[in-house]
Amino acid sequence: MNKLEIEKSIKSNMFLEETILQLEKDFLMIGVHFDFEKPISTFMEVFTFTFHLLEALNQQDSRKILNLLYRIDLSEEIVKSEMQNTSLSFTEMLSKMIVKRELKKVILKNYYSGH
Repeated sequence: MNKLEIEKSIKSNMFLEETILQLEKDFLMIGVHFDFEKPISTFMEVFTFTFHLLEALNQQDSRKILNLLYRIDLSEEIVKSEMQNTSLSFTEMLSKMIVKRELKKVILKNYYSGH
């Protein structure tokens, strides 16, 4: 699974609903509700919602963000490396990384389940 395939899925909004469900599940596992009004029609809406949620978490309890990164298997080294190569703010970059990681999990699950 390479970055090009993930970007292609984002542009075509493939797996959007399944990615949202995965985000809801993983945020709930750290005690945070990932509730937003549906229907969602683009990944950009998901990035934006995730960004605002992470901003709030960063101010209230940043440890939950670390727990989320661990839960979704996004290592601190990958985050640090990405931070060196982006012009985005930390929260913007992290939001995109989280949504892309969740999308990758959904794509892999679909691929290996034969769907």
